[in-house]
Amino acid sequence: MVATSPRLLVRGLPGTQTTKTPICIPIPTRSRRARFRRCHLSRSRDPAPVSEDPQAPDSLRVAFACGGAGGHVYSAFALADELHASLPHSRSLFLGGPAPSLESSTAAASSYAFATIPPCLPSALLAAALHLHRFRPHILVATGGPPSLPSCLAALLLGLPFVIQDQDAGPAPATRLLAPVAQRVFLAFNAPVRLLPKRKCAVYGNPVRMSIRNYLRVSKAAAMARFFPRAGPGCEEGAEVVLFLAGTLGSPEINVAVLNMYYEMLTTKKNRYLIWQTGPEDFCEMESLVRGHHRRLFLTP
Repeated sequence: MVATSPRLLVRGLPGTQTTKTPICIPIPTRSRRARFRRCHLSRSRDPAPVSEDPQAPDSLRVAFACGGAGGHVYSAFALADELHASLPHSRSLFLGGPAPSLESSTAAASSYAFATIPPCLPSALLAAALHLHRFRPHILVATGGPPSLPSCLAALLLGLPFVIQDQDAGPAPATRLLAPVAQRVFLAFNAPVRLLPKRKCAVYGNPVRMSIRNYLRVSKAAAMARFFPRAGPGCEEGAEVVLFLAGTLGSPEINVAVLNMYYEMLTTKKNRYLIWQTGPEDFCEMESLVRGHHRRLFLTP
């Protein structure tokens, strides 16, 4: 018989917009003597097979389903990083689209275990069920993208609990479909709550990767020298830095809007600096249209 005494404790992640009372989600285990597991949901570096000993310390296993845009993918990896930092012996498995995909390349760079979910729904459902059955996770975390729907359906068929983390101001169709059967739905904004089962929703903001949080320790002078080397020393005094993000896939609307106003923004204020992330597809075009390379403009894919 399966015991349900251990619980997954989810707290507000560092860098998120709210702090709330921890939410406890029951996790099935194979032993009544299993230790209480505390998980802050985020870096497993060991893709080795899962230990068969249920008494092994910190033996929490978490599967992540993500894919497509960077918001879906990087949120999942931020959670996995935090998980491994809290429980070094925990195991993480990523379910995502086949290479070349953002999730496959990110997993390869971080040494996480990765399993491919094909794009066709029937095959995807079968593949997800097979991977989950082999990995035997305590819980599945779905952060959006094509692999999330078949992975959650497979978890439902296998009797595995799953939670959803939605990064958008409006819930994705898959989130609205799966929310009634999910253990919990973690949201970045308050607006989607009215469209989902309110008792299952928790607004915690979006996870932030450790690599980004580490930059908070860098001084402003060092950061300005990194992004604007031609601005000269002392440029950080009174500097006004504006960041434009077009997203992983690159938003043409955002890029065109920035293109039309960046020059005026730089000429009206001499202490204003712009960091413009275009996305890889639009980078070359935007770079060719920029008037020279202004010393107070940093352009990056």
